[in-house]
Amino acid sequence: MLMTLTLSAALVLTGTPAQATKPVSFRGFTIQIPVSWKVKKDPIGGLDVITGACSKRATECPGFSLGGPRAIAYASEGGTYRPGQPYHPSSGVVECVPDRRYLEGVPPVRPSRAATVQVGAGHQARFTEWRLGCQTKTSKPVPVSFTQRIWYLRKEKVLVVDQWKTPGLGNILAKAVWK
Repeated sequence: MLMTLTLSAALVLTGTPAQATKPVSFRGFTIQIPVSWKVKKDPIGGLDVITGACSKRATECPGFSLGGPRAIAYASEGGTYRPGQPYHPSSGVVECVPDRRYLEGVPPVRPSRAATVQVGAGHQARFTEWRLGCQTKTSKPVPVSFTQRIWYLRKEKVLVVDQWKTPGLGNILAKAVWK
């Protein structure tokens, strides 16, 4: 009954049905994600949110990760995350996210976008977006690339990494509710 009322109210107010959501809590904040998305714990204490079907060719399923202090400690070449740098926790070469046949190429010097954004009321994140190319094992560029987006909340010790340009993720994070 409550779901019906919520959907009906959304139709009346906006003309479009509201998408059913579920809460995900992490390090003092809660976000609302679509019920179809799956959440699983990662080995270092974070959460992986899977937003779609997994491809056999990709190195990971579409989605994003929520990381805490351990993810921040090992987010840059095996060292601490450095704002203004892509997320690269390995100290070596890594596979290209959308197609494991290739390797991630050399990152650009500057992000394609950078800004300070709200993640819930009263909490700011450093947002950076990188367009990362892929290459063969012999360093030959290929026409495969991906966008990596990072929200870094230094004070809260939270790192959100999205390598799939998840639709609506910026709005979801902007509406986060903090304890």
